[in-house]
Amino acid sequence: MLLSDCSPYANMAFQACRLLLCKLTPILLFSVFAVGNAQFKGFKKFSREQETSYGDVSEEQWFIQKLDHYNGADSREWKQRYFVNETFYKPGGPVFLMIGGEGPANPAWMQTGTWLTYAQKLGALCFMLEHRFYGKSHPTADLSTDSLQYLSSRQALADLAHFRTVMAENRGLTTNKWVAFGGSYPGSLAAWFRLKFPHLVHATVATSAPLYATVNFPEYLEVVWRSLASENAECPLLVKKASDTLLERLKDPKTYANITKDFNLCSELQIQTESDSAYLLETLAGNFMDVVQYNGDNRAFEGVVGTNITIKVLCGVMSDTSLGDPYARYAAVARLMMDTFSMKCLDASFNNYLRDMTNASWNGTAAGGGFTSVSAQTSTMSVPSRWPRRWHKQTSITVALTSAPPE
Repeated sequence: MLLSDCSPYANMAFQACRLLLCKLTPILLFSVFAVGNAQFKGFKKFSREQETSYGDVSEEQWFIQKLDHYNGADSREWKQRYFVNETFYKPGGPVFLMIGGEGPANPAWMQTGTWLTYAQKLGALCFMLEHRFYGKSHPTADLSTDSLQYLSSRQALADLAHFRTVMAENRGLTTNKWVAFGGSYPGSLAAWFRLKFPHLVHATVATSAPLYATVNFPEYLEVVWRSLASENAECPLLVKKASDTLLERLKDPKTYANITKDFNLCSELQIQTESDSAYLLETLAGNFMDVVQYNGDNRAFEGVVGTNITIKVLCGVMSDTSLGDPYARYAAVARLMMDTFSMKCLDASFNNYLRDMTNASWNGTAAGGGFTSVSAQTSTMSVPSRWPRRWHKQTSITVALTSAPPE
């Protein structure tokens, strides 16, 4: 059920497109793609002899994986990337398996992290397996709708089971206790891995693991609101006021030139459909949602940009009267984020967004930059009532129907 208009959350122009939980449906048909530069020219058959070159903990290694674990007649295979750290391993010690998620597997995790502290103490062997369709783990030739049928948490869990079974046999680890690690979506996978394959994994560490998927998830924005208010009670109210001002200005085409300038848009703002305004609003609201979700976490060692932008920083900007009214401060937040991520301008064109999302090539802009397929993210935490849930659903349908294989 949508929040009522009288609720303070129901008036915040925050959008649900980036919600973490709602992209974690039990069958993850579509998700965020953040991929590397490797490209397959088609399905390939690989030798069944697994690669066993051990060396630097950041060295890429490759595992021969099944494309479809649930179709015995489909013998297609592909190479899945993984990493190994044997530094602390003592014979008979446990085996730690870090589960990759909706992004490239970062080898920095093979050198840093609490799990390695545990590994050192317990004499554990450490693996990290990249999730299919992310990073350099490309199971298919492209990202067409037909290919994406193989992107699901169900297949990912089977990947883990197959990897664990083969590695245990090849390395003589069949009697060792295996422990799976994961945070957020990988945390969900870790929990499900133990639930579905209890004979393969002794225990799991599932950190911040969302296990219940729901179409409407208003609680997310409630947390965003409370988080901003915990820094400054006026902060979310100022964001709401700025959002309301922007919404009103979007009704008048005469304001578009100024909005383009205020938010440093890459092209002149054009609002021809409901989707055009919705996309602009979700892009700007995402600045606050993203910062709240990752506020103060320890991601700098991964090379993540923007970890210095915190709730305190954003609320500081929103409270700075020298910048002008709340609308002007809202624009200042947008420019701050652009500067932080070295963006020359803000592309708020919904048509460009659709164009990138429907490019099914691994070399496409969306694939390389990490795009979000809204098909699995149709939760409506977007809130003015003017911003309907059907926008998310229609976007998902459009992407699914137009994501044809590249020529």
